[in-house]
Amino acid sequence: MSIKIQVAVCTECNGYFSAAPLEQKNATHPDITDHFFYHGEPWFTLDCKTFDKSKNLENTKIIITDLKEHAKDDHRYCHCKKKQVSARIKYAYEPLATEKSLPYLEKNEMETEIYFKDLYYTYNNFHGIAGSGHRNSGTNFR
Repeated sequence: MSIKIQVAVCTECNGYFSAAPLEQKNATHPDITDHFFYHGEPWFTLDCKTFDKSKNLENTKIIITDLKEHAKDDHRYCHCKKKQVSARIKYAYEPLATEKSLPYLEKNEMETEIYFKDLYYTYNNFHGIAGSGHRNSGTNFR
């Protein structure tokens, strides 16, 4: 019975930096255990989650091979410094249907209370200032 393993190979130096059994049920096989104790944790791992971390490194290629075939040339370690592959997040903005432009309001209408708004209109009516564009007074504010 041949045991398949997955090997993370560096594309720059062709060395490997992580390997794990392809199927978790083979993690207790004597040949896998022997290979694990021979190489140690950074080069061979029994935990698939640890191996999955090495899949996300840059310049990495995953190869599935037989354990005996890998054992023939298993001293080609990779010592290259690797970074996580940066995933670019694209943000999109989609305006909602309820987010339409408000009708033209007085500059301070949002901040003033209804009482003061009515007071300004009443003042303008009694003193004869034309309310062009329904402004509070004849002067323009910035």
